[in-house]
Amino acid sequence: MNTTRHSVPLSVGQEAMNVAWRLEPRKWTNIIPVPLAVEGELDLGRLRAAADVLGTTFPQLRGRVTGSPGAHRLDWGDAPPIPVTESTTDLGRDEAVRAAWQVPFDLRTGPLARLQVVTGPGWRVLLLTLHHIVGDGASVLLLLEALRQAYAGEPVTVPDDPGVLEAHALRTVRLAEGEEGERRRAYWAAELDAGMAPLTLPATPAEPPRYTMVSDLLPDDLVAGLRHRAETSGVSYVTALMAGYYALLRRHSGSSDILSFLPHHGRTDPETRQQVGYFVNLLPIRARMSPADTYTDVMRQLRGRVKNALAHGELPQPTIMRSAGLVGPQARELTHRGIFQYWHAGLRDGLDVMDLPLTAPGARARLSLLDIESTAGFTLAVMVRQDSAGTHVLWKDPAGALGEPLLKTLAADYHEVLWTIADDPGSPLAEIVAAPGAGTASATVGTAVGRTDADALATMTELWQDILGIDGIGPEDSFFELGGHSLLAESLIIDVSRRFGREVELSVLFSRPRLGEFTEHVVGPKE
Repeated sequence: MNTTRHSVPLSVGQEAMNVAWRLEPRKWTNIIPVPLAVEGELDLGRLRAAADVLGTTFPQLRGRVTGSPGAHRLDWGDAPPIPVTESTTDLGRDEAVRAAWQVPFDLRTGPLARLQVVTGPGWRVLLLTLHHIVGDGASVLLLLEALRQAYAGEPVTVPDDPGVLEAHALRTVRLAEGEEGERRRAYWAAELDAGMAPLTLPATPAEPPRYTMVSDLLPDDLVAGLRHRAETSGVSYVTALMAGYYALLRRHSGSSDILSFLPHHGRTDPETRQQVGYFVNLLPIRARMSPADTYTDVMRQLRGRVKNALAHGELPQPTIMRSAGLVGPQARELTHRGIFQYWHAGLRDGLDVMDLPLTAPGARARLSLLDIESTAGFTLAVMVRQDSAGTHVLWKDPAGALGEPLLKTLAADYHEVLWTIADDPGSPLAEIVAAPGAGTASATVGTAVGRTDADALATMTELWQDILGIDGIGPEDSFFELGGHSLLAESLIIDVSRRFGREVELSVLFSRPRLGEFTEHVVGPKE
């Protein structure tokens, strides 16, 4: 660890999370909960000491976001320690853990990690919670290994170099804005061209809306059959699982053009492999299927599409969407319907997330990882987790928009599709069970321009379109939802101040991010 450095710049992906948090600081999007069931005796004193070691070894966990737009940094200078708390509850385990992790972080003050010991009737959970801005799935494994070592009083062998974080952040900016990313931007613009329709599923939303999840463990014989079929088909096990997922979405949505996201670890440089930090990148993977296609066809198509996506996958996800013109609320409704996450939790030698010992003189506890309830702002999130217990599949409905009956149906039908892939991949795709266009209709967004002068609105629209590189911006569109970030915001404020002949503070754009309300504040309503 570099003990003199106390801050690093934000990457493009981190800046997007920072903007999202500033707009809606009470939302619990971009939080990673890691709940671990506890058996045996847990020494809270040693746990607090271990948390201090983690905070010293990985100081970014104690950090906060500082600086001005265009120069935001993750800063841990004089930061407080990682908090460790203990509580008891009468709630059920899942409900209590959910209530604990859904408490938002404050990015302005930090820390951005916490440890909680929650005890209920007949159960005890150690909950490690991170904000995504300081970690990702690979970081979780590194932190669990470091926690085990620190708790036992051993030296932490997981390295940490803030210089790696800085180099990565600066590279994402070059890719997003410079010539270095031009080829990648062109690829994604072509890959995500027009013609996509929103993914609609026959939902029965929860009332009242609530986080809903269905957990499943694939049978060992099914896993063995899939692995054999993947090998004989020349694809990976993950690709076979993805093919089942895409075929399932086609069957239940009626759409032949499916877009879903696939997280890529983003650790392409050797220096990043053992580094705690945010490197993951969400890649949109689009598959087009016809009734004549077989499951083998889908596997091979996805193999090619994923390979091409990875070849251009260093471009930050916000820039990918911007390159394709997929920005704003309507585009997000089109694209952020599904995500397929594959997390191999057994990749770190000597670390078993289902049997993680915390040992101390005279006391020993055993931790086992429970289902992880996180969300990245998608309607449907499917997490496939591989560990010593097998292949777990978690069907998540974070906003309660789909409903438990649909999740259970998808989970059951997924088994059926996977068995077909294992036994008879040359058979045609299963018949569609949902009529095209099924789902809840979107409400039409009205205008909130009020009495703002039409000429002023037209001028402001022109400025926004020039800065964002987008046509057709309307009064209800949000600067940040259209792909704007702090650097573009700063440029916009300079142009607006010059064009309208008055000083405009950058904070106005953050408090009034929609075109109509921003214009009204700048010029005032027409009398």
